[in-house]
Amino acid sequence: MPSYSPAPGGVGLVLGAGGTVGLAYHCGVLHALAQVAGVKADEAELVVGTSAGSVIGAYLRAGWTTDDMWQFALGTHPTLASMAPDELDERRHAIFVPAWATPRELARRGVGSAYVFARSVVRGPQIPVPSALRHRFPGGLFAMVEGERRFADELPEDWPERPLWLCAVDISSGRRVVLGRAGSPPVGLREAVMASCAIPGVYKPVRLGTMTLVDGGAHSTTNLDLASKAGCRLIIGIAPMAFDPDAPPDRLRQLTRRTSARALAGEARAARRRGADVLLVRPTGAELALHGTNLMRADAGEQIARAAYEVTARLLGTDRFRTALDDHEL
Repeated sequence: MPSYSPAPGGVGLVLGAGGTVGLAYHCGVLHALAQVAGVKADEAELVVGTSAGSVIGAYLRAGWTTDDMWQFALGTHPTLASMAPDELDERRHAIFVPAWATPRELARRGVGSAYVFARSVVRGPQIPVPSALRHRFPGGLFAMVEGERRFADELPEDWPERPLWLCAVDISSGRRVVLGRAGSPPVGLREAVMASCAIPGVYKPVRLGTMTLVDGGAHSTTNLDLASKAGCRLIIGIAPMAFDPDAPPDRLRQLTRRTSARALAGEARAARRRGADVLLVRPTGAELALHGTNLMRADAGEQIARAAYEVTARLLGTDRFRTALDDHEL
């Protein structure tokens, strides 16, 4: 595990949660940052990832380029080229493999999953749950079979040399756990990604010592505050679960994203008070109409990535972004 923190004054890249839709959105935004503004995402002093953002961050630090990610979103990456359409479709749907085989198992998992979800929403120390009870009522209705397979094939077990912080929540204590940060519990990179992606009640939590870890989005969909507290002077935050207030969606979509948007705005204000320059990239209302209501869509990909690229390219042409990136010589 890493035993150091990023040098203060550098660039912090914050990659937020957002499911498979968020993965495609990140791919488009990062491609625009590289192609239009020359921003080399993998060279950021610190990368903070939450849920879908943890996947993107891990792949960046593992050597994937933003062009690799762009091609993956478009379905043209070499790792996909040899697959027949039916095999590709089967693998895309293998992120939601039922974890039960009988109605009785489903009922038990339903109880366990409801408990995990409740603990993720209502935080605070809990009364210890006997291991026998945990085994009888396991949390998580589905398995991310394709995700686990790809992580095992494409991600190293060891952490990268450059700082990568992946966010999870320990439902035993209600506290955020930042994996990869100095002083964090030892865990392999692949398992850390799985923990950060363990949507409460949907996927099985990750047990790490005395902790029971779920998706870091249960604390914050971006955890942008970590970059400012680490001393980053420029923070580029990509937030698929918020929305652009200058081009907002309809009221219903604003309502469903209000918590994420307000939390992000508060984190950005706090970072600016600490002296950081913060650039936020968030989907517009038109983009959110493309995203749909299911953030874990199996067909999330090219259309979402292309829209993210086009909107981000325009954003990078604004005075606000040009000035900030020029000031930090990016």
